[in-house]
Amino acid sequence: MVKIAQTALFFSVSMAIGVGVHGQDTLMRILDTSMTEIQEDYFKKEQPPYFIDMRVHDLKTSLVQYSSGILVSSHQSHDRIVTVGMRIGNYTKDNTSAVEESRMIDYRIPVYSDKLPIEDDPLALGFCLERSFETAYDQSLQQYRAIQKNDDHPGKQETLPAFSIEKPSVYAEEPVRLQPDSTSFAEWKKILKKVSETISNETDVVTGDIALMVMDERIYYLNSEGTRIVQNRPQCQIQLIIAVKTRESTMVPMTKTYIGRNIAALPSAEKLEKDVHTILLLLRDLKNAPLADPYAGPALLSPEAAGVFFHEIFGHRIEGQRLNSAFDSQTFMDNVGKKVINESITIISDPTQTNFNGIPLFGSYLYDDEGVPARPVTVIDKGILKGFLMSRIPIEGQLSSNGHGRSQLGSAPYSRQSNLFIQSSGGLSETAMRKLLVKECRKQGKSYGYYIKEVFGGFTSTDLLSPQVFNILPTVVYRVYADGRPDELVRGVSFIGTPLAVFSEIMATGNEYAVFNGFCGAESGNIPVSTISPGLLIKKMEIQKRPESVVVVPALPSPVLEKK
Repeated sequence: MVKIAQTALFFSVSMAIGVGVHGQDTLMRILDTSMTEIQEDYFKKEQPPYFIDMRVHDLKTSLVQYSSGILVSSHQSHDRIVTVGMRIGNYTKDNTSAVEESRMIDYRIPVYSDKLPIEDDPLALGFCLERSFETAYDQSLQQYRAIQKNDDHPGKQETLPAFSIEKPSVYAEEPVRLQPDSTSFAEWKKILKKVSETISNETDVVTGDIALMVMDERIYYLNSEGTRIVQNRPQCQIQLIIAVKTRESTMVPMTKTYIGRNIAALPSAEKLEKDVHTILLLLRDLKNAPLADPYAGPALLSPEAAGVFFHEIFGHRIEGQRLNSAFDSQTFMDNVGKKVINESITIISDPTQTNFNGIPLFGSYLYDDEGVPARPVTVIDKGILKGFLMSRIPIEGQLSSNGHGRSQLGSAPYSRQSNLFIQSSGGLSETAMRKLLVKECRKQGKSYGYYIKEVFGGFTSTDLLSPQVFNILPTVVYRVYADGRPDELVRGVSFIGTPLAVFSEIMATGNEYAVFNGFCGAESGNIPVSTISPGLLIKKMEIQKRPESVVVVPALPSPVLEKK
């Protein structure tokens, strides 16, 4: 479910490239020295690793959260997390190589993570790193010995290479300092408190949260091949979560997230207040809106909704590493070079793009979490599938990484999405798309179609043992009537389907594009992603009712209303 006989050569390259190349970054110098010492120790073992790496996330975070006008969280923190890995064997076959005869053995890539001191003390850091690598080595050696026991099995089949050989990279950025000082931090508290109180003035509001998070994330990546990367992934967010009680005493939620690479990119107090009022007006309509009925027919997706649609229905199925699993559905595995979608559509995954029309893209980076340079990858060209997103785990037909090995801290990298650009030739205006929607409703004998305007998110399954379905969770949905009546707001909707069937139902695309930023959860944890998409008109989409949470009436009144 989706809610890495050459050892000596690489060792010498690492020594030549790594030392002294990162200027005045004290932590990098300590990590580089520790990596060199660890390599020397482990490469002398009777069963040495052929590849070692470490990834250190240095995190400085400021968080403020208000709920119902009351401060519930306020802190500033500094943490360091290391994730280390070892591969024993060689690039052809190592401790991660799957063995068909031994399903019970855990062949996930072994990594070990731990907290590091936040002081740049060489002795303390070195001790913690040695302990982490010792654990990683023990786990890898245990796996490798299990693999060796199956080497002479008569039913053993030849497999793909275990790990791709990539050119070492060296890159370093200057630190980015985003953290607000005490004065700025206090000002943001005042802003968030005022907005939270505005939300709480609504008597039907059952959830009214607003949070600010500012994170300086500096990532250090080093491996035994000589790669030394230091890059920043700054992140600033404000998130609003508001839910109201309906006439059936269920809950209707709305969310809005603002994302920037610095605090200056976040909205002003006036903008936040204005948006909150807009959301509250919409929620007043939603709480009295009728529940949607089960439906199969034409549907129009806004660009934002279409972005989530493409991320779930398509994006997870072109993450290459997953195709090696015998338990994956492998939806597009044998379709390279074949038409899989309307020929007007081209899809590119490009982590090198940092914004679209001035909107920051959440899935941007210069080097992936295996130290491989990011680059744009055309996965569909005019409807034809060209290939898959790759980490350093080879698949049939693609043996090298294309810079899409990604993970959250503490997890092993996996081939994942980044910034997914859906491009369309001959897109139509929204007015033209709505006319086509109405025309198709009449053709199918439907009294109305659906317009999916805003979505919260979605999920899909690529597991062979599960139904190959996706489920998108809209928050703002309208019925568009074929007889010309005004659009009608409805609630309690999710739209579902299977990938190949829905792809064949795409009738038209829009000519306006929008960005959907969010977090994607899969094998390697939660990672930031973006999808840039035009709107979509789908000939036949299935709509089902979504279960709604029953509101538990609080025993006490709102603290804000009580004060008033």
